This record gives sequence, structure tokens and C-alpha cells, in this order.
Amino acid sequence: MTDATTIALPKGFEALAPYALTWGKLNSQEDRYLLRQQTSMEELKAFYDAAAPRLEEIFDHLDKFPMDDLPEAEALLYRTTLGLTETAMAIEVFNQPTVPYAPFPHKMAIEWNEYK
Repeated sequence: MTDATTIALPKGFEALAPYALTWGKLNSQEDRYLLRQQTSMEELKAFYDAAAPRLEEIFDHLDKFPMDDLPEAEALLYRTTLGLTETAMAIEVFNQPTVPYAPFPHKMAIEWNEYK
């Protein structure tokens, strides 16, 4: 069984272990987007308050490693931090977990096209 005491985050980031259990296991933006919609504002705010003030420290740490070959602890920290991108939208923009006036739950797709 994995719990906050056995999550392997890099040294110094152990306080983020409860959030790594939730956000760190997600591998896609769609998964993070859907999780945000299903998470309470209290939980989102707790994660935001724990992680957002540490972003510079997190980025400084992750910058020591090649992004295409992160050690497992750093990969977990990276995925957890990606969850903050969704959480910040709820806290800073919407003031709610869902997108205002959008049906719940919903998905979003982003496509990249280069026009010449």
C-alpha cells in the first residue's frame, strides 16, 4: 500500500507527498483537468497553498535533470506540479473547480496546427 509516508519525492519536498498521491499519479492533461472538476475547493486550495509558494524551488530542482530522463522521484514531483496548473485555474480564475457555464463533467481537447 502506498501512502504519504512511502511516496518517494526528492529530499526536501516530502511535505508535498499527500498531493503526489493524487496529482502525481496522473499522466495526462485531460486526467488533471477532469480531476480538478471533481475535487472540492478546500482540497484544491490546500494543494495550491502548499505547492504554489514553492514553484521556484521546484523548478530550480527539476532544472538539474534532463526532462526526457527524469529520475522517478523527480518525475513524480514534476507530475504533481503539473497538477498545480489545473488547480491554479480553479483558485485564481474560476473560484470554483469547474468552468463557469460549462456542463459538468466535460472534456477539452487542444490541437496544434501550423499554418503556412
